Amino acid sequence: MLAARLAAHHLRAPALGDVPGAVGHLVAVQGQELQPALWGLTRRLDPGARPGAAGARAACDDGAVLRTHVLRPTWHLVRPDDARWLLELSAPRVHRTNGTMYRQQGTEGHVRETEIVLDAVRGGPRARRELADVLAAHGRPLTGLALGYLLMRAELDRLLVSGPARGKQQTYAAFDDRVPAGYGPLGGSFDRDAALVELVRRYLAGRAYATVKDVAQWSGFTLTDVRHALDLLGEQVVAVPGTGALDGLVLWRLADAGERVLEPHLTPGTPGTADPDRPAVDLLQCYDELLMSYGESRGVAVEPGVDLSDRLGSFIHAIAVDGRAAARWRWVTGPRDVAVETQWRRDPSAPELRALAAQAAEVAAHWGLALRVPDGAHWVP
Repeated sequence: MLAARLAAHHLRAPALGDVPGAVGHLVAVQGQELQPALWGLTRRLDPGARPGAAGARAACDDGAVLRTHVLRPTWHLVRPDDARWLLELSAPRVHRTNGTMYRQQGTEGHVRETEIVLDAVRGGPRARRELADVLAAHGRPLTGLALGYLLMRAELDRLLVSGPARGKQQTYAAFDDRVPAGYGPLGGSFDRDAALVELVRRYLAGRAYATVKDVAQWSGFTLTDVRHALDLLGEQVVAVPGTGALDGLVLWRLADAGERVLEPHLTPGTPGTADPDRPAVDLLQCYDELLMSYGESRGVAVEPGVDLSDRLGSFIHAIAVDGRAAARWRWVTGPRDVAVETQWRRDPSAPELRALAAQAAEVAAHWGLALRVPDGAHWVP
């Protein structure tokens, strides 16, 4: 199952063509940490098509990838042709989740403030600080959480969406300026059942085996919604019983998953392609979809005894060895170089350190900087 997931995510034999294509393959990509999210997407591209940090960010600035609140009360990256139907499908649930904060912050009564913000972005994208200044100039000052929830609510209502970066600041743009009319793969009109089917089908295409609870946790929808979508998919999906540590679980995959399909019964264990003398090391970003796409069955991609919440300081990203999270890492960029620093909870093997060094060189290439080996590092390039 782990091998099938790595293949579906395109973390093995990566072959996707560009960053928007990788986003579309995964439907939506958790993106509150933007630069790490873009790094994670480039790992799924054909090595000859990897654009580096600046090129990946350009996809967002150009509007080929949008960043907005959708599915859950956090930012996700989506393609423009998926933004409208995903928001119409998920916004009602996110609004309900946010209800207490709306009431606490008074956001439900900020109709005039929303109108002021929309008038401002019709003249061009505006950064959050600029929108706060515009509101203050109109005698409607909002800051902190109140401003954040006002802007999130406007995103969910398909009024605002991400604009191009201005330095290190994200801007907001008018939704209809960046999102095409219609509902993308659904056509010219919205249908909730069709949207649920599209969401679950593409989730499974990009993630392979998953339980109903996995899909529900990732999508923010109810177990009933997910089961309904699977029923509508009918013979397009297959239910597979788990064994061993997965005993009692039922995992779903697409019926036409092709070479990604392994055995009819799933037993967790090292994938058959693993070689202790040539381990595959992945420097995953903290919210990589290989980890965030699953709840109930996430442990398949975590080494025994590893606690993903156990970290020191800013070591928020995960080092995976043969597809299983085994340690933590971070990058530290300077004007001329970048360092990859690690936190291991076990002693890494020499082959693992050699593979890590190769991945650290990929980080440096991504940023277009020289690689700096931190003092006391266990690996050398």
